[in-house]
Amino acid sequence: MNRKRLAGTLALLVSLSLASVAASSAPYATDYDIRVSLDPTTHSLVGSQTVRVANATDEPATTVTLALLANLGAQENPYIHPALLDDQYVAGFDPTWTRIAGVWDDAGDPLTYALQSVPPALQTYSLDDGLLVITLSAPLAPGAETTLQIEFETKFARALTLDNALHRGVYVWRFGWNPVVIDPPTDPLKFEIPAAVYRVELTVPEEIVVFGGADRQTAIQSEAGLTTVALESERPVRSIPLIMGEDLAAVTGEWNGIPIHAVYLPGHETFARLALTYAEEILADHSAHYGPFAPGRLVIAEGPGPGLYGMAADGMVLFGTDLAATRDIPVLGAYDRLAEYLLAHELAHLWWGIGIGADFNAENWISEGFAEYLSITYFEAKYGAFEPNLFAHLGEGLIEDVFRETFGYFNLRQHQSEASYLDLLKLRFDEPIVQPLVESEYLNGIVVRTYSKGYLVLRALSGLIGLQAMTDVLNEANAAWSGRVLTVDTFQELAERVSGMDLGPFFADWVHGNAQIDVSIDGFKTTEHDGAFTTTVRAEQHGSDLPILVEALLADGTTASVTWEADCCTAAVPPIETASPVVSIHLDPLEMLPDTNRFNNHWPRKILVDHPFRSEDAEPIGRPLDAYVLSIDPTGLSGSFRNDHQWTIAALPHIDTDATNVDIDEMLRTIDIVGAFAANISRELSFVAQGAWTGVDLLEGGGVIDVSLTLNARLFTHPETGNAGQYWYPTYQLGVTFGLLGDVAQPTPYLDLAFSQSALLDCYMTNAVQFIAGVPGFGSDPFALIGARTVKRFRLAHLLYVDVTASAALSLLDTLPSEFALSPDALHALADPPMGTRQSIVGTELILPPLARDLDYAILNLTRLQRIAPSLFVIGSATWVDSSSVDPALRAECGGKLMLQFAGFLGAPIEIGLGVAVPLLGPDTEAMPFLDLSGSF
Repeated sequence: MNRKRLAGTLALLVSLSLASVAASSAPYATDYDIRVSLDPTTHSLVGSQTVRVANATDEPATTVTLALLANLGAQENPYIHPALLDDQYVAGFDPTWTRIAGVWDDAGDPLTYALQSVPPALQTYSLDDGLLVITLSAPLAPGAETTLQIEFETKFARALTLDNALHRGVYVWRFGWNPVVIDPPTDPLKFEIPAAVYRVELTVPEEIVVFGGADRQTAIQSEAGLTTVALESERPVRSIPLIMGEDLAAVTGEWNGIPIHAVYLPGHETFARLALTYAEEILADHSAHYGPFAPGRLVIAEGPGPGLYGMAADGMVLFGTDLAATRDIPVLGAYDRLAEYLLAHELAHLWWGIGIGADFNAENWISEGFAEYLSITYFEAKYGAFEPNLFAHLGEGLIEDVFRETFGYFNLRQHQSEASYLDLLKLRFDEPIVQPLVESEYLNGIVVRTYSKGYLVLRALSGLIGLQAMTDVLNEANAAWSGRVLTVDTFQELAERVSGMDLGPFFADWVHGNAQIDVSIDGFKTTEHDGAFTTTVRAEQHGSDLPILVEALLADGTTASVTWEADCCTAAVPPIETASPVVSIHLDPLEMLPDTNRFNNHWPRKILVDHPFRSEDAEPIGRPLDAYVLSIDPTGLSGSFRNDHQWTIAALPHIDTDATNVDIDEMLRTIDIVGAFAANISRELSFVAQGAWTGVDLLEGGGVIDVSLTLNARLFTHPETGNAGQYWYPTYQLGVTFGLLGDVAQPTPYLDLAFSQSALLDCYMTNAVQFIAGVPGFGSDPFALIGARTVKRFRLAHLLYVDVTASAALSLLDTLPSEFALSPDALHALADPPMGTRQSIVGTELILPPLARDLDYAILNLTRLQRIAPSLFVIGSATWVDSSSVDPALRAECGGKLMLQFAGFLGAPIEIGLGVAVPLLGPDTEAMPFLDLSGSF
């Protein structure tokens, strides 16, 4: 798992750290009256809250427990190297916390309280002082109420996150900035957001603009350079989320009498107006299908944190600023539909997850899976379910054509939800959707299981009970459970009552279990009798038993279908009676099942061919999940199947870079033949074959060959990450390569064994050992080479590092083919690098803090410059010509580099390094510029 995906997973887990509430097992809060002021010097909210507490239990209550959620961020994660976390913070780790100044009862008498630790159910660090336990002055009788007054202070972190943070002068906090009344922790721990009526009076400096996710927001006072606003809910809510800052502005609209404020940062008004338009359509759709929209007011806000993602809270939706900043890069409206889908997802949370609450520990599916179902259902109804629909709206143009050719095939459901689910299965990271995090064996898969698989399971449920019944279930759930907490078991009971079906096996398989399904067809037979046709289908269903739609395409262009109720793997498909011969059969044509292999759903099998003569109006083929793809172009042929494997072979004109004269005849008859094959076999194994035959004379042959076959094996360990559940990290990797290198008439066969160990998470260090040996018996002299390399990063301060690299290599025999000779390639300023049989290289690079960060500077509207980071380096090498050499060829250089980071597709970073190397030791005397490229182009 790469660093970006790791950071995303850890961030999601931390965001799940919410409070627990029970319906009747302990006192609960009915309403909060909060009066706080923003202190812009300490970046904290300071004030008090009066909370009314009711005892709905059958026993007198002596204590009240509150969650101090901000304290979950009070301590830095000790299990992750700080260099991996530095980018999250403005100036190094900055905590969030809530401190308690005192607690009083309704008579004004002080109460005794204690701060206790939170159980390690979601995270295993920063657990201290997560609970405030107040001892009442007298037992609270069943049915009785009391009020508590609590003075507190909650601090924002200076961080580049979308929540609980201050960045770019904007403060954002969704849940738990005030102490929240909860149930005492249970085992297994439930993490649910309690709902109550809130009233907040917030005082800020007059230059600060405030938007709160409240049903009513009113400016009630402005004097002495301060402004006070009242934020009030007219119904039980889970929080009053806040976004406030000097540079915030908003455009305002209205839907069904409900005001909508689209809040934006400077330069992004167009995006805010677009979001306002989308919101009106989405709210109309969601409310028509799933019940009325509960909030009396809606805030859609661009947050200051980078990223293409969103978050929701009561009456508020937040987006990462990149969604607004990059929507027209590299073409106008590039990410408009992505933004619409994200807005549909986040607004869906105001029905599911926020409107209807859930246990975010074990049953987060109730929130995220259902929000995915609402948003993707909306998206497909508007833009189609099977065709390219994410980037198909782009207009004509040079860059537009390239963008469409590269990414135009994207289908939201297929390439986000289904492809991710298939990768999850390939990696064997699947497990039940519903379970406490601490029981998770594969923490790596939590995002895909909750969002993608969670949605696909709901799609399968709608296919099982019917789309209308599914809509009715969701509508009834909203009517009965909005403002409350819904469990999976209760949802199952509701779905069974509405549908009239026993859904126990379905929920056991797909929600509480890790079932899979694969339906396949291996042929059909059609017989004719008196002008009518009967077709029998040979098909199998492996895994979970679900009804399957079988669709036949007829010779006259029409279709006929039957439903296959398979109760075991050998159940026969009902015969298909038609008036025209059957041409092809398609199982599950509406793609309602989370099928592990759609390729075998077709007979004949589906093979798509892409070539230069396809119609300009033809949809891009891309990477379908149910077909094998062949691509033909003027230089060669390629093929691919899902994310399982890809291959290509091509013939290109040979360019002799050493030639001083251009020989046209030679150019016409000399080519390079290149090819590659790559396959993901499993979580542990992958295979790569690649080769190049260069300088091939079509008349005389010859040329140079470089062919390799590599099997890569990964061994996983389970390092502590600070989160509950078991995380899989590829600590060890072994690559075994057999190759041929050299003149095609007498190439050198060799075996390459490469072993590496990564301690990136906790030590930011990698080690590698490599052994290369000639394969005897093929006419070449034997040789053997061994080498080792270590890279370590030392953190001096926030964003200030020293990287140290050391490597050594040695020929074990007297002979070493020239193709394998050692050379200090890591040095840049070498006009004539030495070659030898022994070598050592030592280098150090000082990574300086960025000159500019989070820059967001547009470059011809093709990309945006995000970061400029300088570094200085010194590197030296010693190379011995042969085993008898005493004095090595010494080379050394120093220099500097400027790393420019740009935003690529979907925010993936593109890094370009501009550097200059100055020789310090050796015959080279001239400074040499160089270019480093990395990232996702």
